[in-house]
Amino acid sequence: MKALKFLIVLLIILAVGIAGIGFYAGTQVFDGSVQMVTNETTTLQSGYDYLKAIQFDISTFQQTYQIERVEIDSTFDGHIIPADYISSGNLNSDTVILVHGMGGNRVSVYPQAEMFLRNGYNVLTYDQRSSGENTAQYTTYGYWESKDLIDCVRFIDAQIDESKQLVAWGVSFGGATVGIALGDVDFNEKVDHAILDCPISNMRDMLEVRMKEMDTGMPVDLLLAGGNFVTNMKLKFSYEDTEVMRYAAQGTVPTLVINSRADTVTPFYMGEDIYNALSVEKKKLYTVGDISHGNIHLMAPVEYEQVVMDFIR
Repeated sequence: MKALKFLIVLLIILAVGIAGIGFYAGTQVFDGSVQMVTNETTTLQSGYDYLKAIQFDISTFQQTYQIERVEIDSTFDGHIIPADYISSGNLNSDTVILVHGMGGNRVSVYPQAEMFLRNGYNVLTYDQRSSGENTAQYTTYGYWESKDLIDCVRFIDAQIDESKQLVAWGVSFGGATVGIALGDVDFNEKVDHAILDCPISNMRDMLEVRMKEMDTGMPVDLLLAGGNFVTNMKLKFSYEDTEVMRYAAQGTVPTLVINSRADTVTPFYMGEDIYNALSVEKKKLYTVGDISHGNIHLMAPVEYEQVVMDFIR
């Protein structure tokens, strides 16, 4: 009998110990996963440095187009969404909202903005959470970020006539933001086309890849389970809630998905999974074979522009 009691106590101690280790590990995963970037690492200067590195003529861009800094109030988290409203002069025009990727900011998507601008569209670029000048806490792989995008959609919708077109474009992490927004009724009513360039399809897969690369020595499944538990406990959503496919299936917006078979950041299957989940009649999957993540517009600019413009016109 004493031996049985000892065994029960030992099992309880082991269970508590394992739970404690799992919670500690989950907290570490949480801290690392929801603060992948900071305002300090994504300053606007870093965006200008990127433009210089790819030899984008920022001086000509600023002289050619009117760039107005605007501040949009977040209806979800109470923060300010800093944005650039870029136009050729007529504010009542077809408009594209550009959503940057992880590590970027509203400046880093100026090359894509230039493509839309020279085709007659106005552009709104904005800083996602914890990026550029947006001080909202936590990055959530598009889940909370979609709330900021919807606020931007409402802002633009109030500026233009109903006859004007509104397009939402996002790359990588920004692609997930646009994809998750497809599950929102207001987004579907106000947006005419959505473009997802090399999109993240879900938070769990991205974290799994990162953890395998880190090789911590701990089982990845245990780390993910712990991270998911802590995320749910602290932020009230789970990794499953970030799966873009479930929102894509609800969307009524014509959607173009762009991806590359050579992409090692958001592998080809991510875009394909999102495309297959789309239930809207007008949809297109544009795939290239040998271009790295998020660089299709740079490496195949003519074809990229033609595919995008053919789809939204």
